[in-house]
Amino acid sequence: MALGTAFRAFFAALLNQDVARQLKTVLDAGAKTTTPALPQAKSPEAAPAPPKTASRSDAITLLATLQREARLIDLVKENLSAYSDAQIGAAARPCLQQCATTLERVMSVQPIVTASDGSMIEVPESAGPARYQWIGEGAGTSGKLVHHGWKVDQLELPQWTGPHQDSGVIAPVQLQRV
Repeated sequence: MALGTAFRAFFAALLNQDVARQLKTVLDAGAKTTTPALPQAKSPEAAPAPPKTASRSDAITLLATLQREARLIDLVKENLSAYSDAQIGAAARPCLQQCATTLERVMSVQPIVTASDGSMIEVPESAGPARYQWIGEGAGTSGKLVHHGWKVDQLELPQWTGPHQDSGVIAPVQLQRV
């Protein structure tokens, strides 16, 4: 350990005159006493703060992926009142197809129940409230299937590696050089 400290002190003194003066003071004091005085440590406020760990919400990552590959946010944020239904449908079709392709790539979305709509199904006793939703009046543990529900079996979102201050960006500003 002393050898490593000596090398650090040597190169620190070689590259920084202030450090060299502090080391000289400590070494000179050590020659006069058996317990040399140590230089004052810098206050924690003077040290730069460690960079924040890059993190991003999975929801923002998914939205950014759907925007990049299907322009989903552009479609839903557009003022649709100025367009006809045919124009909206023509714009929505490719966006929805690209969204479906993207979702298939990043997550395995599966129906909760494989029965067809209108068929009678039995709700298991162990089923949680997020999995089955009762609609209308009645009682019992079976009902007519209105919607099969969706669940995610596997999720493979890209990991965020950008700076913390950009973790909320869904799509960057795009500029054309003129």
